[in-house]
Amino acid sequence: MAFFRKTPETFGLDIGSSGVRAVRVKDSGGSYTLSALGMASLPPDAITDGTIKDAPTVAEAIRTAVSRAGVRGSDCAIAVCGRELIIKKVQIPEVPAKEVADVVQLEAEHHVPFAIDEVFLDFQSVGKHDGVLDLILVAVKKSKVLEYAAVVEDAGLVPSIVDVDSFALGNQFEVNYPGERGETVALIDIGASIMKTNVVRSGSTIFARDIPFGGNNYTQAIAQQLKIPFEQAEAAKLGRDVGVRWETVVPALEAVSRELSLEIQRTFDYFASTAESERIGKIVLAGGCAQLPGLGDYLSSNWGIPVELTKPFQRIDFDPAYADDVHAAGPALAVAVGLALRRPGDKQK
Repeated sequence: MAFFRKTPETFGLDIGSSGVRAVRVKDSGGSYTLSALGMASLPPDAITDGTIKDAPTVAEAIRTAVSRAGVRGSDCAIAVCGRELIIKKVQIPEVPAKEVADVVQLEAEHHVPFAIDEVFLDFQSVGKHDGVLDLILVAVKKSKVLEYAAVVEDAGLVPSIVDVDSFALGNQFEVNYPGERGETVALIDIGASIMKTNVVRSGSTIFARDIPFGGNNYTQAIAQQLKIPFEQAEAAKLGRDVGVRWETVVPALEAVSRELSLEIQRTFDYFASTAESERIGKIVLAGGCAQLPGLGDYLSSNWGIPVELTKPFQRIDFDPAYADDVHAAGPALAVAVGLALRRPGDKQK
């Protein structure tokens, strides 16, 4: 009988440009525990700007990460980001709940720069006032979702949930920082090739945008300036001993940090133009690039607001056996943790 059927337990599978991260989090009545964690790196050209270029290599990395995690079961939550994704705040007249989807479909045609039959559409209500519903509209090209779903299925898994990277970032923030619901916070995940921003307040996204800029910009700048291979530049960027003096790396890092700051500032200016009297009170950085020495201090001094690193396991317990991986990866696990917190049907609650 249907009501005896067990809901499949899902795990988070973050397929990023630099690697794959598999995370399972157990929820015991609101207290959370990490129960599986595995990672596998990807070569820099396997995924470019969010597009999978080498599907067999990505599928193998997924299998490796899942194997290292020791995850049983095949249902996973994945996420997409990048150019084929549109996230916009829109307003529609307040209508009965059963009519909202039809009105959104019509409204979307004015906001989505793709043919409407080429995209998957979704929306989330974020408030209502004066007979108007405020919604976050999400449109993603079907080809993008199918591209990621196919590589996950090639790895022998079932993508039972497809989320958005920046929303997964919000999921983990909501669990780990429950006391900060009143403040407007900008969550910024600086990945290898894409920077995901999500401005949240009171548990809701009020603005989100993906920017094609990330940690690879730093690596390429170091490689060009010092005339060294990409892999050596990547290791030098992370402070590893690969025969490159740190002081020779710093000028390239500083130049790219200025570009990164300008990109984020443009995003904040755009956000300010869409939000009445909203002021960002704090920036929380995630992603592998967030751990670059001095980046948080540099951004904070530029904008005069606090900048801190996210702690994806601040309110999630983990066994000491995971401690080295958790501390080494740190903010790079934020999206994977956010995906691990998803459950089939939770959006409908």
